[in-house]
Amino acid sequence: MKWQIFTAQETEEWYKVLERFHSIDIYFLPEYHRAYELNGDGIAYAFVAQDEGNTWFYPFFVRSIQQVGSEVLDEPWYDIETVYGYSGPLSTTTDPAFLTKVQAVFSQWCQDNRIIAEFIRFNPLLQNHQYVDQSCRLIPNRETVVVSLKGSEQDLWANYPSVQRNMVNKAIKNGLVCAESSTPENLEAFRQMYEQTMNLLGAIPYYYFCESYFKYLWNNLTQAVKLFTVRYEEHIVTAGLFLQHGDFLHYHLAGSDVNYRSFAPNNLLLHTVAQWGQKNGFHWLHLGGGRTADPKDDLFRFKASLSRLYLPFYIGGRVHNAAVYEKLCVNWMRQQQFIQRPNYFLLYRLT
Repeated sequence: MKWQIFTAQETEEWYKVLERFHSIDIYFLPEYHRAYELNGDGIAYAFVAQDEGNTWFYPFFVRSIQQVGSEVLDEPWYDIETVYGYSGPLSTTTDPAFLTKVQAVFSQWCQDNRIIAEFIRFNPLLQNHQYVDQSCRLIPNRETVVVSLKGSEQDLWANYPSVQRNMVNKAIKNGLVCAESSTPENLEAFRQMYEQTMNLLGAIPYYYFCESYFKYLWNNLTQAVKLFTVRYEEHIVTAGLFLQHGDFLHYHLAGSDVNYRSFAPNNLLLHTVAQWGQKNGFHWLHLGGGRTADPKDDLFRFKASLSRLYLPFYIGGRVHNAAVYEKLCVNWMRQQQFIQRPNYFLLYRLT
């Protein structure tokens, strides 16, 4: 078996490998990973393995483990996490023998590079959790909502649950107007609105993406990033950043003025994007899931009011150095004075 490692800066080599796969998503592109490097998520790599005409491709971030809790480590260790969103591995085959061989080679590479564990977010649209072997602990995390764009505009409207049709009509009667607004000026307005929304939600620091993150996405994935705004008398009341690639549209980030929530701006936003997606040949609008895995989660219930189509989102974990992994987790528990171990992978990273 032959294998290679690429960085996100080696875009030509990265894309040559992606050409071997029938269907990919934006979350597998080097530019998307580079944006998160700038956000401080780690160093992006793609591991490529080939054997007897089959190819396995896996993009991820390597992150250093410098301390656990308040204790600085005496020697460097690392772990792996996939990019924000939905990625994981791609493979030209689901043959168990091939996948087992790949995982053995990759695990050896991890051990050779002091990588103790990895955390994977899989892609619901590609269902690529089938491209790992039994050494990976697979967990169905939550349902995600998807809108089919394959039919006519009349089909789209007819397939909405009645509550969505009612809310779109309400938004229009309230005088709201939605349109694509992909300009640098509107991006900055969106960034500020998004930050205000995170403040209201009490979001953790990670979700406050840095300014260079937005600029890099905008300048380097120009055709893949679309901004839609909903306005009331020229005032932006809701805006959404959407990502596109291949057959897929993704609802990536959003911000709203809470003073206009009763006007149903988000319903109009997603209906307009779905119409735009149909006209531009996309097959699916992926809305994602809720903020939690709870089926009663408010965000999930809102998204589910737009479509009855759900796709499962899987996460996965694998330990490559059990002794060190366990040592770091026990260290964290001792510092936090935990007796019973929390059910959380990469436990030592909790703050």
